[in-house]
Amino acid sequence: MDGFMQAAAYLPESLRNALTKLPQRIKASIQEIRLRAGAPVMLSAFDGEWMVNSDGTGICRDTEDPLMSTKHQIEECFMMLCEYSVHTHQHEICCGFVTARCGCRAGIAGTAVVENGRVISYRNITSICIRVARRHSGCAAELLSVISSGSAVKSALICGEPSSGKTSLLKDLAWQLSAGKGGRRWRAAVVDERGELSGGAKLEYCDVLSGCPKAAGIQQAVRCLAPDVVIFDELGTSEETRAVLEGLNSGVFAISSAHCRDESSLLRRPPLVLALESGAFELVVFLKGRGAPGQISRVVKAGDILAENNRPDTGVFSRDICRADGLFVPAPARNVV
Repeated sequence: MDGFMQAAAYLPESLRNALTKLPQRIKASIQEIRLRAGAPVMLSAFDGEWMVNSDGTGICRDTEDPLMSTKHQIEECFMMLCEYSVHTHQHEICCGFVTARCGCRAGIAGTAVVENGRVISYRNITSICIRVARRHSGCAAELLSVISSGSAVKSALICGEPSSGKTSLLKDLAWQLSAGKGGRRWRAAVVDERGELSGGAKLEYCDVLSGCPKAAGIQQAVRCLAPDVVIFDELGTSEETRAVLEGLNSGVFAISSAHCRDESSLLRRPPLVLALESGAFELVVFLKGRGAPGQISRVVKAGDILAENNRPDTGVFSRDICRADGLFVPAPARNVV
């Protein structure tokens, strides 16, 4: 079953039957399925948003007879994604998403239940966005040749906009490193907080910590699994960054991803600046974007990004950005390779 039909399997029967009728060429281009209460079902593709004809015969930008989703259907979809056991997904729901068994992540929107300033649940779910998870076998071959040699793996941060293929690259890279596709088998630990990396992936040679918070998972992997490299998705918080730094002090390489379109957006995120300043990542890999998922635009040395940003004529220093955010910044890494 392809990624689109795996995602559609979590829809109520009437919606699923309509989407099943779509031509295969359309199914292959869809990245997201969006349901909103009392509104047309929307499909996100490389070239924008599409409505579905009510009979499932095709898609169009606008139609007087679109396939609609009701409040009841959204509630049914939510329960199917949770496999009718909402409490087992409570941690994910608090963060605004549910990860299905196939690896598809579904973002949810509705009324937040807040306690002491923190979201503890959602009720009255009004919209669901299901991201189609696809396995692009071999997509990390180019990246593997850049970061791996016979004696070392270069720590790398993969940056791109949403739906640019970051997770697909990490999945395939984890398999290729652990399966010895670069000439040597590396011991790889995958910290899969959201269930996206291991869902539907071929990771039989990896040690996978599924559902474990990244900061705790990274530390547990380093202490208990003796990995050569730790792979995890969506580095973002200061706590996660500090966990990476602690792991690297143990001689472990790190490969992660971040939501950044380019150098300027990366440098506006203090935890990522801290990671670069401390030498946590040797390379920063920028992807082409959602129109070419998984394809590399350019590979830049972390030191070069920092050097450009710390030029006297810019008046802005990355270390100052970190200090303004209250983060401790160690001495800059030297001799970045």
